[in-house]
Amino acid sequence: MDWKSRKTQNADEKYLTAEIAKLSFPSGTCLFTVYTTDRSENPGKISVTVSLDVAASAGPDDLRPVATDIARLLKKTAIASRISVVDITNQGTAKPKYRTLLTDENFQDHPWNGAAPAEAEMAIWKIVDP
Repeated sequence: MDWKSRKTQNADEKYLTAEIAKLSFPSGTCLFTVYTTDRSENPGKISVTVSLDVAASAGPDDLRPVATDIARLLKKTAIASRISVVDITNQGTAKPKYRTLLTDENFQDHPWNGAAPAEAEMAIWKIVDP
């Protein structure tokens, strides 16, 4: 099931899906789903999980450039102040080659504005095994 056919999205997911879908993804990269979760330990905040379909990706490091583009976009959204964690996965691909994902567990602490060199922004992402 892809993001276009998912009928159970909440308002934040619908909004973020529409915004992220506007990005010019690299060839071979597709948006699959966007999920949000309320952060019970941080009331009023949400975590955002963006699942991509990047069939050629051999590991989460391959997702760093597009993840950085997504983070920059998220920082400009109307709900940016509510986002505390961002996860980027490749779980939308037909046959995922890995389970690990990229995370920014401190989204509010990072500017994601392109002022830092791209390498520095891409280094913010941590690889985690869910």
